[in-house]
Amino acid sequence: MIKTFFSNITDTVNMLFLIYSIGIVEIYTCMSVISIYYLYFYKKKNSNINYDIILSSGTAAPSVSVIASAYNESATIVPCVHSLLNLRYPNYDVIVVNDGSKDDTLEKVKEEFQLEKQDYIVNYKIKTKMVRGVYRSRNEIYRNLIVVDKENGGKADAMNCGINISYKFFIVCVDVDSILERNALLKLVKAIVEEKDNKVLAVGASVHIANGCKFENGELKEHLVPKRYFTCMQIIEYLRAFLIGRISLGQTKSLLLISGALGIFRKEAVLQVGGYLVSTIGEDMELVTRMQEYHRKKKTPHLMLYIPDPLLWTEVPGSVKVLGRQRTRWTRGLIDTLKLHKKLLFNPKYGSVGLIGYPYFFFFEWMAAFIEVIGYLYFIILVILGATVWNTFFLLFVFMYLFGTTFSFLAIYINEKTFHVYDRTKDVIRLILYSMFEAFIYHPCIVFWAIKGNYLHLRGIKNWGVMTRNGFGR
Repeated sequence: MIKTFFSNITDTVNMLFLIYSIGIVEIYTCMSVISIYYLYFYKKKNSNINYDIILSSGTAAPSVSVIASAYNESATIVPCVHSLLNLRYPNYDVIVVNDGSKDDTLEKVKEEFQLEKQDYIVNYKIKTKMVRGVYRSRNEIYRNLIVVDKENGGKADAMNCGINISYKFFIVCVDVDSILERNALLKLVKAIVEEKDNKVLAVGASVHIANGCKFENGELKEHLVPKRYFTCMQIIEYLRAFLIGRISLGQTKSLLLISGALGIFRKEAVLQVGGYLVSTIGEDMELVTRMQEYHRKKKTPHLMLYIPDPLLWTEVPGSVKVLGRQRTRWTRGLIDTLKLHKKLLFNPKYGSVGLIGYPYFFFFEWMAAFIEVIGYLYFIILVILGATVWNTFFLLFVFMYLFGTTFSFLAIYINEKTFHVYDRTKDVIRLILYSMFEAFIYHPCIVFWAIKGNYLHLRGIKNWGVMTRNGFGR
């Protein structure tokens, strides 16, 4: 009797794991097919675009405010602001919000851009921490730069402050540990104006990794792949996430995340939902999800778009310790958003957002780590009890390893075929070789940090953790 019961339990668990594994394969295969199909036509459509037409339109081009929040960003703030001021776009300003930095971030900006404090009436459309001062440059060259000094309130609060300061039609939210490609605004705005019959609320774009690249005066000069394993693996991870994940979710109108590093939003739509939520550390995903929920509920036509162009280069954690802090924070932010918007799960009232987008993040982003750990423990128990079917185990292991590695190879291939980011062959080879060891080194760390993030969430930990920067070009 006991043996029969154990056999039934084992068969049931095996079937559940098999169903989940088949689900992973099917989901990511579909995502890959959608991405390849979209990228083929996207490249064909945009290969000969003349962005000077938008430039020549002057003030007729949609107005844009580029908002960058800064907290203790002394190492990267100056080149980042230079890159923002060097963007090719006819009608924009740059708003840098110093969120109560404790280092010399504000002093560096004031000295570099010749800033002086001005009288400025702040309209607190969104409630934020108090503004201590607003600065403009004495130099006419930097006439479109506004620097805001405020009390510390976190990134979401700083972005809301920038929205309050802005008087433009669109806002572009960026991280100050990043460098934008000079045509970034042109390409983001183009994606909006092309959709004449649809109200585009937001557009996201690909984020690439700046570590190891060469910069000069806030401009990227040479694309290079870093030699450090964990930094290199983040490149592969970003390629998969942006060139396959975000594209496919965007094409199925189920996009719930536009990276906080770069995204353009219709300011009116952001104000409509109350701006960024300061009580979560996953403010970027939460805002997009809230906007989707709001407009789906009201049944108002809208679009959340994603374009694959590599428009921003960001500095990622260079040490395993800092990377772990970042990933536990990402997990906590994901959980916050999923909890706040749990009504979306499999809810047909919210269309593809409730039937595709939310379930994807719930089952394949959040639950994946738990299921994987349970699988490890289950396997150990089977080994101890001598109930392991080794032939089946090795067959499944090899299949999943090859599938995961092929998925990484595909992302690398898509990136080089579509955008040819890395000129050196040895850089591409390094990406391919490192991805072959992901299952044994990098991925277990990601799973561990995801579980740790859940634990910290249960404890109510809300802090970001210290994110050290090396600066561009180092």
